[in-house]
Amino acid sequence: MELKKSLGQNFFINENLGNQILSHISNESCPYVVEIGPGAGFFTMKLKEMGKKILAIEKDDYLAEKLTGQGINVVNIDFLDWDFKELGGESAIFFGSLPYNVSKPIISKILSSKHFTNNCYFIVQKEVAEKYVAKAPDSNLLSLRAQIYANCKKILDIGPSSFKPAPKVNSSLVMFFPTEFNLSVDIHTFNSFLEQCFAHPRKTLRNNLRGYKFSSDFEDLLQKRPQHLSLEEYLQLFNDKSSVLV
Repeated sequence: MELKKSLGQNFFINENLGNQILSHISNESCPYVVEIGPGAGFFTMKLKEMGKKILAIEKDDYLAEKLTGQGINVVNIDFLDWDFKELGGESAIFFGSLPYNVSKPIISKILSSKHFTNNCYFIVQKEVAEKYVAKAPDSNLLSLRAQIYANCKKILDIGPSSFKPAPKVNSSLVMFFPTEFNLSVDIHTFNSFLEQCFAHPRKTLRNNLRGYKFSSDFEDLLQKRPQHLSLEEYLQLFNDKSSVLV
């Protein structure tokens, strides 16, 4: 078949590694798997053999039709346009070898939804995986936003030869599991605050947050660079700010 570069298609082909990856899902008690971007169905058919109930979400018309013909329940749509209501109230594991160019918005959509109730597994670019698992003193905007909803663990690395065509970068399998972290603030406002904190990563927080007033108790934190703070410390700063100067 002719690959569509616009969809970032790199199909997984490593049989042994594929079985190792799916062994993590087979250990999950939830029988329902939503697979994002199943492609030619490498993982899909193995999940079917494992007895999992599958909902495959595939944007490519040809691939969606082919999988439907193999008895797979397929929704032919871009996952970012897909409605969680199609789960019908069922709890699900989300899984997929995600296109590198849209992996972050896909994961964000899942983590921030009320349907993120089980461990989820994704194959993403290794560089992105390492950002997700980073913690202070190496925090970043991506990891902090994910930590609002989940803890992230990198399970294994995957070389380019496991895909066809082979990408120019390495990949990793990551697992996200729901956290009990209680964020008792407006998430949209807090995310905007985090963006401002990381506006100039090499500058101190004091410089990035010139428009805010803080109590003297937080002066030590304000003298640090953005990557040095944990999510808990950012929440402390956010809750302490008293005013915004124009």
